[in-house]
Amino acid sequence: MKQLLLVFFSLTIISASGQQLYEKSSGLRLGHTSGITYKKFINEDEAVEMILSGRNEGMQFTAQYLFHEPMEFSFNDRFYLHYGIGGHVGYEKFDDISKILSNAAGDAFLYEEKSFFAMGVDASLGLEYRWLEVPATFGFDIKPYFNFIGMRHTKARFWDAAISFKYVF
Repeated sequence: MKQLLLVFFSLTIISASGQQLYEKSSGLRLGHTSGITYKKFINEDEAVEMILSGRNEGMQFTAQYLFHEPMEFSFNDRFYLHYGIGGHVGYEKFDDISKILSNAAGDAFLYEEKSFFAMGVDASLGLEYRWLEVPATFGFDIKPYFNFIGMRHTKARFWDAAISFKYVF
């Protein structure tokens, strides 16, 4: 009987130390584009992630399709590489402030800041650590984006890096 229990617990530990799977997670993304995030897996290695965030004194909604691959480290099997592409929509303050002459002498100006509709394309490359006993994930990602602002201006940011903390459920 002891041998049977030993075999059962050994198989349980071996299967638990395999791929760390979960279905959904939600938490915080802290970086240039900080906000709340929700991830839902479609299958073992593909997920959809949605982020509601603030950027440049505005608000963005981002949706991404992500692929996850386990990283084969000899010391730990809980690290996963993820990469993907998606898009965003929202509004933000335009960085270029308009300078308007306010008197006839030509020595006083008003500065006008504008908020514009923004939409664009996002990419993602990151590393996720799955600690499902807690249950939580911790991650680091770089999410470059190309932005169309007000349909007249474009802007790209290649180093939108962030850390994330998510609760798994």
